[in-house]
Amino acid sequence: MQRRKFLKIIGGSVTLLAGGTYIWAAPTAKSARAAWGRVGQYTDPMRAALSYAILAPTPHNRQPWLVELISDTEAILYCDDDRHLPVTDPLDRQITIGLGCFLELFDMAARQNNYRADIDLFPMGGHPKRLDKRPVARLLLSPTDEAPDPLFKQIPNRRTDRSPYSDQIPSGEALAALQTAAGKISHVSTLDDLSEQLRNICHDAARIEFTTPHTHAESVGLMRVGRKEVKANPDGISIEGPMIELLNIGGAMSKEALADHNATAFKQGMKMYLDAVDSAKGFFWITTPNNSRASQISAGRVYVRANLKATELGLSMHPLSQALQEYPEMAEQLVKAHEVLHVETPARVQMLARIGYGTAKGISPRWPLDARIR
Repeated sequence: MQRRKFLKIIGGSVTLLAGGTYIWAAPTAKSARAAWGRVGQYTDPMRAALSYAILAPTPHNRQPWLVELISDTEAILYCDDDRHLPVTDPLDRQITIGLGCFLELFDMAARQNNYRADIDLFPMGGHPKRLDKRPVARLLLSPTDEAPDPLFKQIPNRRTDRSPYSDQIPSGEALAALQTAAGKISHVSTLDDLSEQLRNICHDAARIEFTTPHTHAESVGLMRVGRKEVKANPDGISIEGPMIELLNIGGAMSKEALADHNATAFKQGMKMYLDAVDSAKGFFWITTPNNSRASQISAGRVYVRANLKATELGLSMHPLSQALQEYPEMAEQLVKAHEVLHVETPARVQMLARIGYGTAKGISPRWPLDARIR
């Protein structure tokens, strides 16, 4: 019975190579990535801009945006109440940063179509403890003759590259261009001593999150194992590929196995992540003068601009957010990160990412635009 199930799944997707070797070319969930190919294909300016905004990076790919359309030129942005990370992001700081990424792409896309995006943040208040049902922003478009943003064309090409990075160190010119595109609250370094300290902090922080049961359980709950799960829920942490499908059939790759700290799937997953962290040769970080919601939004806008510029330069970026999180088990690493980067209260390190040269080319799943409009 298992053999028949296996043959049914791989039927039509096996390729014979020279020498008689077979490989399984299992497709990924293409329908879950259709939004990347539909950007800008709307007649009204609001939907056209939103179609780019939904490609923004967010923690655990939560895509927390929910938009109420008022007209072709007016909308209200909310945080979807079902898309928080209550364990690892209890204050919604990271979710707010993700919404900042969304707003920056929205702004850039609007200008590309000769519209200015007026963004009124938190028109009913600033959500001090966590984002609630009040609006995050009011969006209003009006005609403009401002020049388009040169980074706009990189939006469909932007990626988060979680692969191990090579030993090649980004040049000083590339680092300067990256920081210039991001703005004054951004910082970048490839200094050996600082990189080693940050690698150690990020390594320890990632291990804490993997091995702390309730924090790891939050991640496992958001894992989509295999293309069927990814198609059904094109958000969260997608785990796909030929080998994944085969292991899933045998039960070696499942949410249960990934949650079991004694299972091979868990051990290999943690090792792969830590190896990627340890490969970092340089770091990019964002520091704001305070930890207000407006500052968190600004951090998101700055981060996605850096990510777009990195794409233009051929650089890879991967946020290493664990050490900046606010749950008790991470308190020591949060302090260390601020000490190493010489950031004192009330200032706050909002983003920390490794930069370098990786190999990952895949795009992350996305809910279609209509699914995020109410």
